[in-house]
Amino acid sequence: MTIRKTNRLLPLTDCPALRPWQARCIEQALQTLSDTHPHFLCQATPGAGKMLMAAVLADELMQSDAIDLVIYLGPTTAVVERAQIIFEQITGRAMHGRLGAAGAAFTYHALHHRLAELQQLSQQGRVLLVWDESHHAASHTGNMAGANQWGLGLLALERLVRFTLALSGTPWRSDGSCLPLLRYMESTRDDGPSEDDQDTATQQHQLVPDFVYSLQEAIVDRVCRYPRVHLIDNRDIQLSTFQPKEQQRATHHYASIPHLLRHPAVSYSALLRHTEPLAHVLSLGCQRLAQLRQHDPDAAGLVVASDIAHAEDLAEHLEDLGHTVCLVTSKSPNAHARLNAFRDAQTPWIVSVGMVSEGVDIPRLRVCCYLSHVRTEQYFRQVLGRIIRREDTDDADCYLYALNEPYLRRYARRITDDLPDDLASVTLGQASHGADARRDYPGHLPDDEPDASHLPPVGENDDVYANPEIEANPSSPEVQLSMGGDGNHSIATDPDLAFSQAFIARLVALRLPSS
Repeated sequence: MTIRKTNRLLPLTDCPALRPWQARCIEQALQTLSDTHPHFLCQATPGAGKMLMAAVLADELMQSDAIDLVIYLGPTTAVVERAQIIFEQITGRAMHGRLGAAGAAFTYHALHHRLAELQQLSQQGRVLLVWDESHHAASHTGNMAGANQWGLGLLALERLVRFTLALSGTPWRSDGSCLPLLRYMESTRDDGPSEDDQDTATQQHQLVPDFVYSLQEAIVDRVCRYPRVHLIDNRDIQLSTFQPKEQQRATHHYASIPHLLRHPAVSYSALLRHTEPLAHVLSLGCQRLAQLRQHDPDAAGLVVASDIAHAEDLAEHLEDLGHTVCLVTSKSPNAHARLNAFRDAQTPWIVSVGMVSEGVDIPRLRVCCYLSHVRTEQYFRQVLGRIIRREDTDDADCYLYALNEPYLRRYARRITDDLPDDLASVTLGQASHGADARRDYPGHLPDDEPDASHLPPVGENDDVYANPEIEANPSSPEVQLSMGGDGNHSIATDPDLAFSQAFIARLVALRLPSS
């Protein structure tokens, strides 16, 4: 590739200035991309500004006559619309895909319907394919075999484009499969001695990003806020269950939420709907936001619900406390317009399920109440990414409140591990489902995709769009428990939870540098 001696780096007055990491990444991509190295992965912490970097890189490649067009792919309509605005602002050309445009922007779902058209376009011109939130695509063996629908589309299109740019703050998948088009380095994991005392090893492949910008770097550079994660627990929990044989209720005492969740009659999803813990999490979030708004009247809070009915209940609870709430779900009229209006308004709270989970840029969000039943590390990090994007020098901290659930506690402590080894390593040739996938796989559809008719069937383990096992109805008043050594005895329980007032807000130590 012929690289111009001077990099324009946004001389236009109406364009935002590049951050140092963005400039470094662009220069590295310009030096790296070639016919022998056509794929580039930028792993940068959520909230760092990957979209702007990608737009400037695309413009640089067009200015240096390395490409003719750019195709952008994103996971949701809201993310694609935002990307289209940024790419048009940087290139000075439309992204509507018609004559004279710099290119086009689509959702991954639209790729399935436009694939033949885009393949023809890629044959006629030199194309840069930007695929955002790259963890949505899967390819269990690195090729067509085992790929999900989005992975198949990418692999079919990649054969014809000149370069690809993958963007993600969390470039791994909860189902243990690899991402297509990216580089994986072979590695061997020592599994220890087998039953016959023979040493065993598992051949694995480790993801190798081309550029990494970590959360720690972003905090030091004042690009991202310092995240303070508070996990809420209770010292005295009472669970009353009815025992039909004795015709009486038995009361059990628990000293923590993790201890309580070991009881088979209590699910995490049900706990999220229990009035007392729910009210306490929201109360702490409201108190924190009120403090922040004394100095920053535009500061806002995000509540992430488990489903639409849950979101409606949470919004009603906030309104009962006297707060103005923007409720945005797939059932909300003009949902995307409401989301865009909230971005520039002064409304204190927004409640949603999945529409504000990834790729959505609302920098005034500084508080999050995480009340989603989804417990994968990827989703947790993506939600945290909604509140860490910094606006100015006076908004150094952000706050996330959640219940002290064991998986969430583990994820909070690993936030600074930008590419954890157990998540970045895949075993090719088989689906390597980790503990997160077995127990806490996302049991929801994204909030802005109400039509599930196009989704892959259950079992393909699409990281967001497949809809595998969902916990049994969390509001069910009765749960059948298997009791006794022979497994033949069962009792019906009617959980009746009571919490003491001694809730605890625990600050999880994140091992972050001082801000």
